[in-house]
Amino acid sequence: MPAILIATALLATPDFPGAVQRQLGLAAPPQCTICHSTNAGGVGTVVQPFGIYLRSRGLQPFDETSLQNALLADTAEHHSSNGSGISDIDALKAGEDPNAPGGATGLTPAYGCSSSGSTNLLTLLGLAAWLCTRPRCQKS
Repeated sequence: MPAILIATALLATPDFPGAVQRQLGLAAPPQCTICHSTNAGGVGTVVQPFGIYLRSRGLQPFDETSLQNALLADTAEHHSSNGSGISDIDALKAGEDPNAPGGATGLTPAYGCSSSGSTNLLTLLGLAAWLCTRPRCQKS
């Protein structure tokens, strides 16, 4: 069981919010909800217009290079996911959500798709240790 948890941690999606922050020179990483339905992220949760647009420009899960290329395409095309005329990239640089009318802002996530790999691994190792030491339910 612990080996499965460790393997899962090693296959986790890269820190895409951190990559967006680095590439665009943002003060803080954006929320995961600029692409996903929740800050937890995950398969099948890319439902926001900005995320859908990046996928249409080649963004692939687990591939930070495809994220960089999709952001370059967004920059070149001056795309506006919310239809305001303000480009996605300009909205992000202003600390705004590129999907929201008027560019609503929000808190930087402390978990989910933006968590650092070491924290995720430590959390998973803790969970694995707990699972290995807890009493098992027995049938009568």
